[in-house]
Amino acid sequence: MIQNLIFDLDGTIVNSYPLFVESFIAACEKNGIDVPYDRDTVFRMLKITVPDAYRKMDVEHKTTYEKFYDDYVSTYSEHYTEQPGFAQTIDLIKKAQAAGKKNFIYTHTGPIAKEILANIGILDCFEFVLDASYPFPMKPAPDALLFLAEHCGLDPKTCLMIGDRPIDALAGMNAGMVGFLWDEDDLYPDAKVDYRCKDITEVAKIVGI
Repeated sequence: MIQNLIFDLDGTIVNSYPLFVESFIAACEKNGIDVPYDRDTVFRMLKITVPDAYRKMDVEHKTTYEKFYDDYVSTYSEHYTEQPGFAQTIDLIKKAQAAGKKNFIYTHTGPIAKEILANIGILDCFEFVLDASYPFPMKPAPDALLFLAEHCGLDPKTCLMIGDRPIDALAGMNAGMVGFLWDEDDLYPDAKVDYRCKDITEVAKIVGI
């Protein structure tokens, strides 16, 4: 029985990708880079990773990734507090807490993760927030989740890792947990994960709430 729900933050709890897209385009403009893609294509590129989207632009001759990423973060930092939460995910988190389940966060976002959660009124729904200030390899490596399980006394078999990219679910599976991929836009039909659903509320059925 699943007792512990571990959520990714960006794209899972918070609707971050509109800001990610604008930050990416702004970084391109600051570096004199023409963007030959529409916003939906940029969104799909960023659903992999920012470095992958940068590489696809093939602009190493114009700027380094470090400079590009600094410009990306500059725009993001001005607006990150404006990001709205996904109502259906917030309802799921509150429902899980009311049913006696424990909620956790595992995100590649830094310490501002707690501020973002506080802004949408759900910081107190989480037992522990594991953010990028902890020096672990990035998803889908299991290291951070193994630390979380040990630190919080969790049996990995009772944990469900929930996210909007395959790396989220795979990180959980690599740690001996169950992996859930919220693939609302059907971007990952071939993802080899335990669960892949277009509706995140399917989690409620999986965990019995």
